[in-house]
Amino acid sequence: MKNEMLGVRFFKENLISISVLSIILGLSGCVTIKNGIAMSEDHSRALSGERTKMGQSYNLNANCTVATIAKIKLVQAPAHGSVDFVKENIFPNYRDGIRDKCNSRKSLGVSEYYTSKSGYFGRDMYKARVSYGEGTIKDVTVNINVIKN
Repeated sequence: MKNEMLGVRFFKENLISISVLSIILGLSGCVTIKNGIAMSEDHSRALSGERTKMGQSYNLNANCTVATIAKIKLVQAPAHGSVDFVKENIFPNYRDGIRDKCNSRKSLGVSEYYTSKSGYFGRDMYKARVSYGEGTIKDVTVNINVIKN
């Protein structure tokens, strides 16, 4: 019983939340694992020619301090726009019961912004690889519906 309690405590204190894997975008698709890398396909909308926040990445400890900063690499650029990854203070969105308290204060993370070419509307997409430096890696395919402004 004591060993079970220690195991639960260790897990809670060192948990890398699954929600971290799905916060890249507000609308996450199904996550699958291939060769040890989590893969997902996400869908979002952007106004033509306007910088639009696609999502954010963060990794906090149970006491709300920054555990690691995500490294995001653009694997495939969008055909009709550009993507920027910006280190900035953001509000996390944990739902793990352990770090929910962190959601009310900004912490350092990485925001992801997409801007389509001015006047373009239609479909666009890009692929990014997110790494947290502690073994968690996720490849994300981002499908964007660019609408007229």
